[in-house]
Amino acid sequence: FAPKPWKPRRQSTFLQTVIMAGSKRRRSSRNSKKKNDTKDNVVDIVEALHRGKRHRAHVLEVETGDDTKMYYVHYEGWNSRYDEWLPEDKVFPLDDKSKVVLEPADTPAKSENTRATKADTAIEKENKATVKEEMDDSGVKEQKKESTDQEMSYEQMRLENIRRNQEMLAKLNLQAHAASLKPKGKKKIVRRSSKKASIKREPSRRSLRVQGLTADGEKLPDNFRALPKGAYKPERVHEEASMEISASNKDFLKQLTENKTKDGEETAEVGVSTLKYAERLAMLQVDEQSVEKLTPKRVYSAALHPSTDTIMGAVGDKIGNLALWKVGSSKKEAGVVSFHPHANVVSGLMFGATNPNKLYSCSYDGRIRMLDLQKQAFDEIYQTNEDRFYVMDFIKNSENFYISSSEGFVRKIDPRAKKVVEEFALHDNKIFTVSVNQENPYELCTASLDRTMRLWDARKIGKGKPKPIHEMVHGLSVTGASYSPDGKYIVSCCNDHYLRVWNTAKLTAKSSDEDGPVPDSRVRHNNKTGRWLTKFRCYWDPKQQGAFTIGSMERPRCIEVFGVNEDASSTSLIMRLRDDNVASVQSINVPHPKLDVILSANSSGRGVMWTKA
Repeated sequence: FAPKPWKPRRQSTFLQTVIMAGSKRRRSSRNSKKKNDTKDNVVDIVEALHRGKRHRAHVLEVETGDDTKMYYVHYEGWNSRYDEWLPEDKVFPLDDKSKVVLEPADTPAKSENTRATKADTAIEKENKATVKEEMDDSGVKEQKKESTDQEMSYEQMRLENIRRNQEMLAKLNLQAHAASLKPKGKKKIVRRSSKKASIKREPSRRSLRVQGLTADGEKLPDNFRALPKGAYKPERVHEEASMEISASNKDFLKQLTENKTKDGEETAEVGVSTLKYAERLAMLQVDEQSVEKLTPKRVYSAALHPSTDTIMGAVGDKIGNLALWKVGSSKKEAGVVSFHPHANVVSGLMFGATNPNKLYSCSYDGRIRMLDLQKQAFDEIYQTNEDRFYVMDFIKNSENFYISSSEGFVRKIDPRAKKVVEEFALHDNKIFTVSVNQENPYELCTASLDRTMRLWDARKIGKGKPKPIHEMVHGLSVTGASYSPDGKYIVSCCNDHYLRVWNTAKLTAKSSDEDGPVPDSRVRHNNKTGRWLTKFRCYWDPKQQGAFTIGSMERPRCIEVFGVNEDASSTSLIMRLRDDNVASVQSINVPHPKLDVILSANSSGRGVMWTKA
């Protein structure tokens, strides 16, 4: 945007005329040889006719034509924009006193100039005052007259419009129609009462204690005193672990040991086709007696007793409780007994490999304890204050077992000697699970928080930094990895929502891949359990080759069973088990080693037993 060029302020016509007249006078005085004639310098004060009235004015210029004479006048006291040219018939001269002689500025006679200037000033002041009074009087009268004329014309127009509208309404006869639409009777005015309607209030609920009654409806004792408000502040209490067993619990354990299983007795076929296995799974269901509240807190571990006469399960919860559940007990018999052998999470449970009447448990409190069902007593196997224990796995045909820990160690425990036989530092972070190949007991599989699953040869682990046989890198932390009962497969569960399966027969040679051997098959599975659910793990079914169970986040709630083909090139979903009595996520799903039974548990401490109808 370019600014406009500066222009000098426009002067009024009157000032321009005076300046031009002065310059003309100066030029004439300089050019003339004789004294200026006073008649040429006379400025007349005349009366000029403007809109039918005479006003005092100064003649600024005179132009003479062939027949007419024009005068350019300026009205005294008026703005210069009213200056105008008038013909001779509208200009009227005054007497001789009104004529003022203007001498040039360069006239040498100073006294005469002074006297002329004073006289001119006095006359101008007098003339201005007279003209102003006349203009005020005439202007007020003209304004009053014009405003009166305007008011009269506007009033006449208004009355004329009213008259026309009335004539139009009379022609349409609207008044008669409006009268016919009015209600005949008087409108009744209904006044609302200021009183509010009474609302029936139901009696407020009061607790039985306020009413002076117990929970059974009986009267409270006379010496009963309620605690004042604010007297009780709940605190989180960590109960001490106890290995004592009450008399009633001893009787329950005695009943369990009376039902012995004969050697080699099996009620389910092993190694049949996947189709027949799926047909057996389809027959599993949950009845009302197969659902039981076992622990007060979230279940972290579970195990099934291998007996075929009595279905008995064991679960451990978040605060160190251990519960034994005898399924199918009558109402008179106690179906569930609970103990508190640990002070923290019971992370692992296992019935003895050679003696199933011994139940081993490990916990975050650094303790490993054993419950002898026959002796009806607990025994402490090992204890440490520097580590947390996670999962145990037995060595085939032996009571010795391996256990994983939070500091990245794997320990080999001898329960008879109650000591650590071997200790290996296999990871830098916590090891969630350790699994033993039952066909080759020296082969170990570990799953860690460091996003790796590693295979080890216990015979070759030295005292220095050990080197694994294979290291399989995952996308996120590996929550579980285990060998199948026949040692042919390895399955891992990872937080990157994949289940991976390897064929162990293909893992003999060292892999050239940086991330380790590529899995033979993998399946997309939602493993996002979050904070409030126990993390998913895969549990192999000993009755069926290549079959394992796992929890599910699908709706409606269910547990899932997957099957692996012979060479592990394909892993597919075999069955989803659903029931109306199961309405929550079952994180723990342990198959029975000999019966078509599955023990499930959720994060509220409730156990579910899937059995045949």
